[in-house]
Amino acid sequence: MTTYKELQAQIEQLRKQAEELRQAEIADVITEIKTKMQEYGITGADLGLMGKKRVMKTSPSMADEAPAMTPAAEDAPAGSDM
Repeated sequence: MTTYKELQAQIEQLRKQAEELRQAEIADVITEIKTKMQEYGITGADLGLMGKKRVMKTSPSMADEAPAMTPAAEDAPAGSDM
C-alpha cells in the first residue's frame, strides 16, 4: 500500500515533469509562431502587440532575475535639467 508521503513525492515529481514539458512545448510554439510570422510578413503591430504597455507574466524564478527599476529623475537635484 502506498503511503501519503510517497504519493506527495510522486506528485512533486509529476509537477516537475509537467513544467519541463510545458517549457519545451512553449519553445516549440514560439518557434512555430515566429516561422509563420516571417512566412506571411506578420508584424507585432499586425497582432496588436505594439503601442500598448504589456505586463508579462513571469514565473517566480524570472522575477528574481528582473533588473530593479531606479527612479533616476527623482534622484536628480531640482534645478539640474536647465
